[in-house]
This record gives sequence, C-alpha cells and structure tokens, in this order.
Amino acid sequence: MPQFAGIESRLEKLNDCVNRLEAIRTIDRIEFLADTDLQDIAARRFEIAGQCCIDLALRLISLEGAPRPAGGQDAVLALGQLGILSGDLARKLAPIAGFRNVLAHDYVDVDWTVVHAHLGELDVLRHFAAAIRVWLEQTSSGD
Repeated sequence: MPQFAGIESRLEKLNDCVNRLEAIRTIDRIEFLADTDLQDIAARRFEIAGQCCIDLALRLISLEGAPRPAGGQDAVLALGQLGILSGDLARKLAPIAGFRNVLAHDYVDVDWTVVHAHLGELDVLRHFAAAIRVWLEQTSSGD
C-alpha cells in the first residue's frame, strides 16, 4: 500500500544492522576498545539503526495523524503514548534513538565503552521491529 511506502525497507535495513552488530556483540570490551576499525563499524551500524528507528517512528506518527515530535527520542516515546509500542519498550528504545545523535553529531567525543555497552541492547531493536510489524499487519488488515 502506498501509505506504507518506505516502512518495509527501513525495517529490513534495521534488521540488517542488528544482525551485523550481533557479530560484534560477542567481542569482549577490551578487544573492542583496542580495535578502532571495529569501533567505526559498530558506530556506523548503530547510527543507521537509530536513524531507521527515528524514521519509522516519525512515519507511523504521521500515519496516525498525531503531532510531529521535536526529536527522535520524543518520537519513540510518542509511539508508546499511541500504543504502537508498550511504554516500557518506548522508554528502553528512546536512549538508543538519542545515541544516534551522539554518533552522528558528537563523533569526536564518542565513549567507546558506551558503544560496546549498547551491543547488549540489540534485543530492544528487535522488539521494536516486531512491534512495528504488528502495527503494520493490524493497520493494513483494517483491525
């Protein structure tokens, strides 16, 4: 359906980033902190994953006819208020959306220990994608 244009491609890109980050997840912190190439890879994948989440949140908010939030974290939290995400999931995901801004704009001062810690939160991104798919299914079937 035309009104859902772009949603599936962003879900696929998010899934791809999460799967690729999963491969890095098993690397211990000391090794991660010593490998600048690995840090760059992880940062870029998190940046793209975060942008996918923000893009999806803003698109769904628009489709729901709700007011556009000021930023990415607010957009994710709005999905919780709209019932698209559980409040708990929205609160867990919002910092990841904010983390994207750190990676994109404060790239000089990235705390690589924080990046490594976010590798332990990949399930939050998976749960987000699953919730968006449920919303898509319910909305496209007219429920």
